[in-house]
Amino acid sequence: MPALKWPNEVVYQIFPDRFHCHDPSARWPSGAFMWHDKPIRVSNSREAVTSREHHQYTFFGGTLEGIRRKLDHLQDLGVTAIYLTPIFKSRSTHRYDTDDYLKVDPMLGSEQDFYALRDDLHARGMKLMLDGVFNHTSWHHRWIKEHPEYYLQSGPNQIETWMGSGKLPKLDVDAPGVTEALLGVIDHWRGVDGWRLDASHLLSRRVLARIKERVGPDRPVIGEDWDDARFDLEEGIYDGVTNFAFKRNVAALMYGDCPPETFARRMRVVYEGYPWPAVVQSWSMLNNHDTERFYSKIGERQALYKLAQVLQFTLPGTPLVYYGDEWGMTGWGDWGARAPMVWRPNPQQQDFFAHLKRLTGLRKQHPVFATGAIRFLHADNRSRTLAYERFDARERALVLLNFGPFEQHVDVNGTGYRLAAHDWEVHLR
Repeated sequence: MPALKWPNEVVYQIFPDRFHCHDPSARWPSGAFMWHDKPIRVSNSREAVTSREHHQYTFFGGTLEGIRRKLDHLQDLGVTAIYLTPIFKSRSTHRYDTDDYLKVDPMLGSEQDFYALRDDLHARGMKLMLDGVFNHTSWHHRWIKEHPEYYLQSGPNQIETWMGSGKLPKLDVDAPGVTEALLGVIDHWRGVDGWRLDASHLLSRRVLARIKERVGPDRPVIGEDWDDARFDLEEGIYDGVTNFAFKRNVAALMYGDCPPETFARRMRVVYEGYPWPAVVQSWSMLNNHDTERFYSKIGERQALYKLAQVLQFTLPGTPLVYYGDEWGMTGWGDWGARAPMVWRPNPQQQDFFAHLKRLTGLRKQHPVFATGAIRFLHADNRSRTLAYERFDARERALVLLNFGPFEQHVDVNGTGYRLAAHDWEVHLR
């Protein structure tokens, strides 16, 4: 079995523009440049920043220095690694349309700001992961003019775009010059601790294998794959994937479309179908920048949201906390999921923070939740209860959950437990 590169991390995803604007007076002015023939907008208003129509070119002003100034918050929460969506020079708020892979976007700060953030993280014993967007660039990338042969052609003198959108010209990643140029991006940002590969299912296995080799033996590569990635993981192309199966199944469990028995069977498909190191290192997430906020999806039911986080931290996988999860932030669609971070939480939001901090502490104190094997012991649709065991040579942990609105008696291997409505317990031995 290959060694685990990240055996017990809590990853925190940040969408940089929306996280923390450390100096509002330094925001760029509206109209500073154009994005697809539209002048960019800069706004303090959460509503304006996250409007469905304008969110891709309306900036809030978050910076790398702003992230660095909030590391105390992340460390207090129990985060051990941060993953940044793209930070490279671009013209959109999401920055998945890269202008230059080798430059920090000036709206986020300077290269010195990037290294200050990296070094501060490392001094705290925390890690940094970057987002590799290697399937496509923007129309402003210098390769468009200097190397048109780097791009896939959809017709005579026509460059193919991602999903025919017209906005993201697709690279011919298997062309020798392109492959080497992308490997040069990995080399340029050598000081980071791992890479998440955007739209990795669109890249060839040959290129993915070369990227993983260039990243090196000690740093993980996480592939963005929304579907079954067992063969890619068996071939060692990735160390783990973005586990959308976890997100889908937990959401269905919470809003009643996947009862406990079905949930346990569906999760076993992942845990028994993927190589175990990949199970451990794949990201168990409830939220990300492309989907509606989980708390909104389940109707802002606080108790169920907390139980979903219990599953996230006690089932196999690496928990991925999307910024604002610690406050129970809400939002529909990708535009709502990218709302500016809440920095003045109300009492209910502070309660969410305490709950999540308890879970990060539980995982840190008991590594069995990170690397231990899993055995489902009880799943009952009528009572809406679930029990499973995490175990290794040193420790066993029994996790019991009641998703229903009534107190329930749960019998596990001849021992009875009483669980209050929407409650959970962990028994360690």
